[in-house]
Amino acid sequence: MVFNKTYYSKKWLALLLMISLSGCSAHRQLNNPYPVEKLKKLNPQYVTIHGGYLEYYRFGNGSPIVLIPGYVTDVSSWNRQFLATLGKQHQVIVFNNRNVGGSYVHSNHHESADLANDTYQLIRQLHLHKPAVLGISMGGMIAQQLAVLHPKTLGQLILINTAIAGKQAVRPTQSAEEFMLNMPTNKLGRYIVALKLFFPSSERLPMGLALALDRFQPQNYTEINASTVISQQRTLVTKWIHDDATAVKISKLHLPVLILNGGADDVIPPVNSIILARTIPHARLKRWQNGGHAMIYQYPEEIGRSVNDFIAGISI
Repeated sequence: MVFNKTYYSKKWLALLLMISLSGCSAHRQLNNPYPVEKLKKLNPQYVTIHGGYLEYYRFGNGSPIVLIPGYVTDVSSWNRQFLATLGKQHQVIVFNNRNVGGSYVHSNHHESADLANDTYQLIRQLHLHKPAVLGISMGGMIAQQLAVLHPKTLGQLILINTAIAGKQAVRPTQSAEEFMLNMPTNKLGRYIVALKLFFPSSERLPMGLALALDRFQPQNYTEINASTVISQQRTLVTKWIHDDATAVKISKLHLPVLILNGGADDVIPPVNSIILARTIPHARLKRWQNGGHAMIYQYPEEIGRSVNDFIAGISI
């Protein structure tokens, strides 16, 4: 893949990579009660589930919200300002899916139902009452499956840049799909793919900086083993886009659902959010025209406030 062949762009990319790998943190002032700086001081906790355990982090106060990360990502994929905004009003739980980072469940491959049941066990073990569940990208697929399998467990469902199961889903271009399903296992390669696919071209440089500086990187953080995760999660995504039976069940969900979408998403075409909004009864849809796949880095506080308002029952 050719990202940018100019000399200065290479120097800029190298600078961003150095910052990212060093784990440096940006010191931005936010006008909210939960200090961003406290996020870096969090320690991992662990909960035992069938066949293993999940690594999670918990912070904030208020009603619970559980965040499910996307494809070949871990807790560090969340934008810290986004998390801090949620932490204003909620007890926030972020965790690593099985066999990601410090989470381990004995399995060679898994489907959406497996990870949905992992999330269900996490909710039960932490005694969370009717939490809101937010999933982004592949995490949104897991969240939909969770709502289908355990509908009485969730209070609200928030889906960001994701797709319904089965043949209704609109797939990305062949090149984008190949990049995602064959994600590089090295950090530099994944970083370049993220810059190329997750943001509009006009925002790649500033968003590259945001990816380096504004990620959630707590202490004692265990990095992802991408080679293992890619092969296992590729199976999940492949099976999801052929799961028409789950699509029928998704169309019968009866809980508050918020769908957030970026109009410039090259990974999961934006029409998928429209399909979800038309399929799930009474679902609400909010869109950001220039939002990319990782738009929580473009609009962290705005999206966080939209989630908070939705859970609070405020019209958005």
